[in-house]
Amino acid sequence: MVSNRQTTAGLAMAAAAALLLGGCGVTNSGSAGGSTDGPFYQGKEINLIVPFDAGGASDVYSRMLAGHLSKHLEGQPQIIVENVPGGAQKDGINRFERTEHNGLNLAMSSGGLIAATQFDKEGIQFDLADYEPLMAFGGTMVIFGSTQAGIHSLEDLRNSADPIFYGGLELNASEAVRAFALQEMGLKDFEPLMGYDGGGAVTAAVLRGELTIGNSTSSHYIENVKQLEQDGSVVPLMTQGYVVGGEVVRDPAFPDLPTMPEAYRMLTGQEPQGIGWDTYTALTAAQTNLLRTYWVHGDAPEEARAALREAVGELVVDEQFIAEATRLLHVDSPPQIGAEVAASTAAIVDLDPQSVTWLEEYMARTSA
Repeated sequence: MVSNRQTTAGLAMAAAAALLLGGCGVTNSGSAGGSTDGPFYQGKEINLIVPFDAGGASDVYSRMLAGHLSKHLEGQPQIIVENVPGGAQKDGINRFERTEHNGLNLAMSSGGLIAATQFDKEGIQFDLADYEPLMAFGGTMVIFGSTQAGIHSLEDLRNSADPIFYGGLELNASEAVRAFALQEMGLKDFEPLMGYDGGGAVTAAVLRGELTIGNSTSSHYIENVKQLEQDGSVVPLMTQGYVVGGEVVRDPAFPDLPTMPEAYRMLTGQEPQGIGWDTYTALTAAQTNLLRTYWVHGDAPEEARAALREAVGELVVDEQFIAEATRLLHVDSPPQIGAEVAASTAAIVDLDPQSVTWLEEYMARTSA
């Protein structure tokens, strides 16, 4: 069952990983302890905190997920979604930290919030290392060019006699690694232009030729930009990629597009090496692998966490759930669970201090 409350305040890998998981349930009524005559979550209620406004993509996705997760949790507890927007998601996760660590409270976060724990710590009252990631659903970024600006291929980027203007919303950590990767490709007079008000504004600037290249999430690209590609206004060039086993791999939604590290190899003939590319990989693991990540407190009762793991293992191979998730995301986004999602979160939570310093200095230089 799913109830709504608002306040102000690659599937094969998943199937294999599911064999490693245990099970769980959640409630807000009664004691948090399990019952000797029934499942831990029987007769209880789970509170799922979503740090976004009601009605947005992350909220809609989380409500859909809650309904399916409830069916797979033994005892089929009611799952209530609580919207706590504000503070660049920090308000919601701060609230999650203040809730009881009894297995009856879960939270959703984005990859941007996960990156912020390293690069934008003001207002953060939690430590992600204290939480257990249950599952994550990815979504990569597509880099596309303006045919109005004369870009029809990767080679056009390298050979252009005109300055290359790349647009985005703000030069945060996630955007900075993409700007770094493009800059490394030897593009003439490369200049990031930030401050656009959303993906639609970036796309419009690319169409006008004001921007040479822009970016979009894979789902937004398929839903809104693909038609512009088909009429010849834009051309897809590369993706940010996913991280699997420490390596950046292609987005299954765009198997013919190179990743940014591949594009670098193609344009320069060199291997992407060094602290900049290492940081790119770590931030990519956070942003694209962990676009929507779901957490439980790490010190919640083991009985609860085991029940959740088991339910998640069943959820990610549930064909009905997969179909609904694909419909909402517009792509078949490979879920991560178990050791996979733990590795992706560790890549950013345990980021080398040298990488943090390098990226902070890069952002300062680029913004100057």
